[in-house]
Formats: sequence, C-alpha cells, structure tokens
Amino acid sequence: MKTIYVRTIVFFFLLCVAFVSNGQGLLTVQLTDFKIESRNGNVGLTWKTTAEENLMQYEIEYSRDGRFYRNLGFIPATNRINGVYYQFEHPVSYSDSAFYRLKIVDNHGRWMYTPPVLYHVNKITAWFVNPSVINTGVMNIYLNDPFDWLEVVSINGMVMLKQNLNGKMGRINVPISADLAKGIYIVQLGDHYRTITQKVVIQ
Repeated sequence: MKTIYVRTIVFFFLLCVAFVSNGQGLLTVQLTDFKIESRNGNVGLTWKTTAEENLMQYEIEYSRDGRFYRNLGFIPATNRINGVYYQFEHPVSYSDSAFYRLKIVDNHGRWMYTPPVLYHVNKITAWFVNPSVINTGVMNIYLNDPFDWLEVVSINGMVMLKQNLNGKMGRINVPISADLAKGIYIVQLGDHYRTITQKVVIQ
C-alpha cells in the first residue's frame, strides 16, 4: 500500500482508474487536484475529475491507523464527460492525524481505492496559553484554529471563568479576576466537536 505523507495539506495527483465491463469496453475516471486541507476547524476534501463514465458514487473513508477504515459518507457521481468538482467536509474529533481515501464505485458495484493520504491536523499546540505562569492578571491565548468557548476550571472541577470566543483567532487577552485564588487551573478550549486543555499556574 502506497502512503503519501502531507502536512497542512494541498496534495495533487493524477489517477487513472479503469474497470473492465462485459461488452461495454472500459469504464474510466480521471481524478486531478485532490486536496485535503483545514477548513473551519474541520478537514475539507476536494477533488476534480476530467472525465467520468458509468460511475455510481465516490465514498469517503478515513482511518486512524491506516488499516481499518470507516465510511464517512458518499457523493453521487455526475458522469459528466468533461468531469466535475467535488467537495466533502469531515468534522474532526481527533487531534493528531488520520488517513483518507476515496472508494470509487461503478454502476455494477465494482470499486477501486485511491492511494491513502495521511493528513496531520493543523491543530493548536499543547501550549496555547503563553506564558503558562500568569502573574500579570491577564491570560494570553494564541489560537491558530477557531473555537467557540474558553473555560478556566479549578482542580476540583469548578468552572471559575467562561468566555465566548465565537471563532476568534490569533492573540486573545483574557483578564483574570483579582478574586481568583492563586493556584493551579485547567484552561479548556472547545467547540461542538473537540476540547483541548492546558494546565496553568495563576500567581
């Protein structure tokens, strides 16, 4: 199995797939400009075909280990003689990497896979609060991806501070109340699909 490694990905290839059809000649499809990239905190897959014939659908599959794949959904083929542009979005729940591939299915139920692509999520570093020792009364957050909310949670699990982020990115300054006791806290960033955490010390 050929594996192609990419990061913060725009991955291009030309793939020719041929099926033998009884009495009907060859069924062919040509894929170009297959891209996998970060999109709104999710993984966006796009591909373009330059020719299609007697195809039923494109099934999108992903795997965390490159061995066992799970079907994410499918897109019906248009079978346009000049090809067409397709896109699919995967709301990710992982924070490291995963393999993606297309299963191309013809009208007779036969199929062929594209080579798997290993995608590294454009994730927030584990140290999104910097510095992690806070003694200025302001917590500095650095975001490369959008999140919906931020929480500061005590070691006992009590939410001491919550702020809506509404997808903001870049540097965000969060004031720390003087009434917040000194000690160790957990800062959480989250949205509908994921939550990441970092331990900080408030002095």
